[in-house]
Amino acid sequence: PLIGTLTQPTCFVGTGSVVLNGLPSTGTWILTRYLGGTTISGTGTSRTVSSLNPGDYTFTVTISNGCTSEASSEVSINDQPPTPSAPVIGTITQPTCNVATGSVVLNGLPASGTWTVNGSPGGISKSGTGTSTTISSLSPGTYAFTVTNSDGCTSAESSDAVIPEQPPTPGAPVVGDITPPTCTVSTGSVGLSGLPSSGTWVITRYPGEITTSGTGTSTTVSNIPPG
Repeated sequence: PLIGTLTQPTCFVGTGSVVLNGLPSTGTWILTRYLGGTTISGTGTSRTVSSLNPGDYTFTVTISNGCTSEASSEVSINDQPPTPSAPVIGTITQPTCNVATGSVVLNGLPASGTWTVNGSPGGISKSGTGTSTTISSLSPGTYAFTVTNSDGCTSAESSDAVIPEQPPTPGAPVVGDITPPTCTVSTGSVGLSGLPSSGTWVITRYPGEITTSGTGTSTTVSNIPPG
């Protein structure tokens, strides 16, 4: 038999196949496969032999009178290319008051060859090498990632990485009533409004970086020396 088209295992199919040509044009023939001694009978000048596990094979063909051909040239079926594991979500850096985006470290990437990480939503794509990488500039949202190895095999999706909204930056305090020093009191005070309505806040006074903490939308800062 003459070796024709050879199909190797893929990321999704663990076996290969080969087309054998030059088979007898008349009568019924029997193909014998080595390894294994498996036989296939049929007619016609070509046949596809499927479900070949990784290994080296040759084939003979026997016609109805019992005569058997020489062995074909050798066919090598490769091992199935490995499918990588899903990326493992590592450290997540959240948006800050000054930076509106976050980042996530992905671990468990293929140790050899070049890989491509794809993330959704947003069409994120990054290629590289090594077992970990950082995906930066992520807007608030929920992301999942896959990795494709150098054999073209793609992993399942990672678990979700959640980037929350950027924390709000408060507006500047609004200066209200100012009480200046008097003949008997050497310091003044100032009323401040427009402070955050929820949670605890910390007011910092310049110069001096003197801090005052509290709650509510207004406060009076006292004991302020001239300046």
